[in-house]
Amino acid sequence: MSVEKVLLIRHGETDFNREHRLQGVMEIPLNERGRDQAAAVARYLKGLSIDALYTSPILRAQKTAEIIGNLIGLPPRADERLREIEFGLFEGLTFGEVEDLFPAAHRNWSTGYLAYKAPQGESRQDVQRRMRAAWDDLTANVDHKTIALVSHGSAIAIFLGSMYALLPDTSIKNTSITALKRREEIWEIIGFAQTPHLNGRDES
Repeated sequence: MSVEKVLLIRHGETDFNREHRLQGVMEIPLNERGRDQAAAVARYLKGLSIDALYTSPILRAQKTAEIIGNLIGLPPRADERLREIEFGLFEGLTFGEVEDLFPAAHRNWSTGYLAYKAPQGESRQDVQRRMRAAWDDLTANVDHKTIALVSHGSAIAIFLGSMYALLPDTSIKNTSITALKRREEIWEIIGFAQTPHLNGRDES
């Protein structure tokens, strides 16, 4: 029997998250709030049965995974395919600043066209391909029943958009958990971007 359940977890907050700046593959560390969020989700996950923990190698995700792994007793395994989308020249900017500095590129990106690449970045389609490749590999493991993947807000949303025609109109907040369960030949979302560990407090 291969993997039956997957928990997709977004990393904890960074200062760039708080300032609504595009981080992409920039190495921005967790801030104090983000570390607290990671500790909270770790305590919540300790009560679940998780067989393996994988993470994007980008600092904010890796640190979140380390905090989780230290508490649940699993070493996080880095997988390059779980990294955030590369925003290229948009990185470090807010969308308002992107619109001012790169109006044509901002307009093209805002169409949602999957194949469009931000200047010096990658397309949503690129993200879907690599995330789906990681998903197919990691969920095929016959030794694991439940796995957790620590990734990024845009990467998770873009990936899920490749799997489902309809998704809940809910933002993927820092350290939120999206749970998917295998049911016969399909994967069903059984919890979307949930933050039970935050109890309505300190969400971002």
